[in-house]
Amino acid sequence: MVTLRFFVSVALLIALSGCGTPPKQYTFERTKTYSATKDEIWTRLISYFTSNNIQIKTIEKDSGVIYAERSMVDASIADCGQGGLAADVVRTGGLNVFVQSLEPNKTQVSVNSDYKITRVFDGQPMVTACNSTGLIEGQILKHLGT
Repeated sequence: MVTLRFFVSVALLIALSGCGTPPKQYTFERTKTYSATKDEIWTRLISYFTSNNIQIKTIEKDSGVIYAERSMVDASIADCGQGGLAADVVRTGGLNVFVQSLEPNKTQVSVNSDYKITRVFDGQPMVTACNSTGLIEGQILKHLGT
């Protein structure tokens, strides 16, 4: 009887742990072209990061690259799906922004993100990729147009 109860418990645990859902896919604008110089766009971009407490890890103005990280990311920014019985611990994310001068007064900006969530199940951490909702990318691109 103990053996049957054990197997039923394990089967139930496996079934319930499968109740997680994958993150949704979102379609949004990641690249935009502005009627402004690269220097003007660069200044606005740095302003956005500093005013929103997004830590810049790498900045290379000559090549037009900024890599920034957020140590806390909520569900409005990254959809990580549901972890089933695994407990959410923390969402983190990185942003790669590429600024390219197309003409003297025409600049293109591309924003790419990479979000992850750490979950714990039975004391074991698991890192899972999340999908961006497009919120941060949209905010950045909108800020650059002001």
